Amino acid sequence: MNRTVQICIAVAVVSLLAAVVWTPWIAVLVLAPMALAWAISARRQHQNLTELLRDPAAIGMSFEQAITTLRSKLKAGEAVVRDRDAEIAQRRQITNAVPDGLLLLDPENRIVWCNQAALVLHSLDAFRDIGKPITQLVRQPDFLAYLNDSTRTPPVLVVGPRTLSFKLQPAVDGARLLLTQDVTERERLDRMRRDFVANVSHEMRTPLTVVGGYVETLTDLPVDAQQSRRFLSMIGAQTDNMKRLVEDLLTLARLENDLVPAEDVAVDLASIASDALADAKGLSNGAHPFHSSLVPAILRGSPSELRSAVSNLLSNAVRYTPKGGNITIAVRVEDEQSVVVEVTDSGVGIASEHIPRLTERFYRVDRSRSRETGGTGLGLAIVKHVAQRHRAQLEIESTVGQGSTFRLRFLRAVL
Repeated sequence: MNRTVQICIAVAVVSLLAAVVWTPWIAVLVLAPMALAWAISARRQHQNLTELLRDPAAIGMSFEQAITTLRSKLKAGEAVVRDRDAEIAQRRQITNAVPDGLLLLDPENRIVWCNQAALVLHSLDAFRDIGKPITQLVRQPDFLAYLNDSTRTPPVLVVGPRTLSFKLQPAVDGARLLLTQDVTERERLDRMRRDFVANVSHEMRTPLTVVGGYVETLTDLPVDAQQSRRFLSMIGAQTDNMKRLVEDLLTLARLENDLVPAEDVAVDLASIASDALADAKGLSNGAHPFHSSLVPAILRGSPSELRSAVSNLLSNAVRYTPKGGNITIAVRVEDEQSVVVEVTDSGVGIASEHIPRLTERFYRVDRSRSRETGGTGLGLAIVKHVAQRHRAQLEIESTVGQGSTFRLRFLRAVL
């Protein structure tokens, strides 16, 4: 009820009281203006309603019909607002589920909006950083150049602990959408791939160069029978090195691609270790005394993979232990819960800073010494993958000048 109506009612009440005390015409004189004011107010309200409705058909409506129509329109408007709010919430939920960062930049490169991933990738504060120029947050020259000329190659930059790629897309009214993607893992895999190709090329180049040199000598120069046999022996040795490298690469590729062991049978680790020990003695050719303590220990797994792991541990011990150094292999059961295969040597040892990287492909503590011993640089990588596939742990202990111990600890499964 508006103020005019309230005043009219008050005047009407006073007039009626006055009419009772004095004469009726006083009431008529007072009530007539009040009725006129009431009519004018009602007409103005009706006009206001029809203007709000913005509907020509509302001109012929009564006040009550106009009110009913207005209420229905208000309810419809509220429903539209609710639907729009739900749609906005759904879109916000979708954009926040996107793993890539999305930032909307205005024509002055200020941040207008960003999703949750952008807040995390750029360490942004939603209240502090919205409205700031993106150039205050990413200051690398390559990014600034790309921001000014989006036809350039999108940059890949290190931002904090992550490596991010950037890409601009045009939006409406001169705004632009900046897409940022965390490519840290992809860059790491690319580096590994490049390093792998470079290492394989390097490892193959040396024996191929040797083989090519001897073949050229045998072809172009006159040599006696003794020299010919020596050259052919060297060619055979280098061919064996290349063959062993290819076999190790194929083994490692198979171990990395297979999710579970190819076989799941009962295996006696003592028997596996005994066979691997015989191969190691042949590789040593009497240069090292061997000691063994092999207790029968049964677990489930792949005999060929376990044989490969133990053989690699023993062959490494032979290659990196000077002539006359001791090599020991032991198989034992600990607490009826775990089985341990342990290879110990009295070789040159390994500095502590190298131990965490020993299982990387082609990682060598001393490249010149490794090439002299004929190793491929893949043996411990194979051991690590076999251990992972058999839910085992590879433990390494070593001291420079005092030898090394490599230990495979298997959880003993119920047979």
